[in-house]
Amino acid sequence: ICPDLNYGAAIHADKWIPIKPGTDASFALSMANVLVNELGIYDEEFLKKHTNAPYLIGGDGRYVRESKSNKPLVWDETEDRAIPFDEARSETSALTGSYEANRKTCTPSFQKLKDHLLAYAPEEAAKITDITADTIRKIATEFGEAANIGATIDIDGHTLPLRPACVNWYRGPCAHRHGFLTGFSLQLLNMLIGAIDV
Repeated sequence: ICPDLNYGAAIHADKWIPIKPGTDASFALSMANVLVNELGIYDEEFLKKHTNAPYLIGGDGRYVRESKSNKPLVWDETEDRAIPFDEARSETSALTGSYEANRKTCTPSFQKLKDHLLAYAPEEAAKITDITADTIRKIATEFGEAANIGATIDIDGHTLPLRPACVNWYRGPCAHRHGFLTGFSLQLLNMLIGAIDV
């Protein structure tokens, strides 16, 4: 799916979605909302192992840290307590919920993201992007399914994640006001499905 005509890519796409120029971030964040909050499609293992998604965030918007080492804390679901991120086992680190650590109520950063994305409902994004809410949901669903989360591939004796889906962009989305942040929004989709460096 190609949202713009840069580098002639649209002529090679199976679908061309003529998005209103400069609204790519709204489209991407709406897709992320559908993936995370409506479909529950995201690479939990990747998020736990390779991002700060399990790091606990306090009410002030900052990491909750261990007082002794100043290391960010994560919630270990097996031990039912907060522990420094580098002592945590990714498979038992919480991505969602609300916890008490250092006498502060806190949530994993992924929970913060989930909550933030709720503001990007496809119906709202449709008003901004000129892409219907049904189309946004359909593209998000196809993208999530194509990601094949959990699949692996063996290459030269190494088992690697297989993620045959990604978002790629060039000048189009970034050539507008706040283009750098638009790039972050688009990259978020790759991060959610674990399609970073694979």
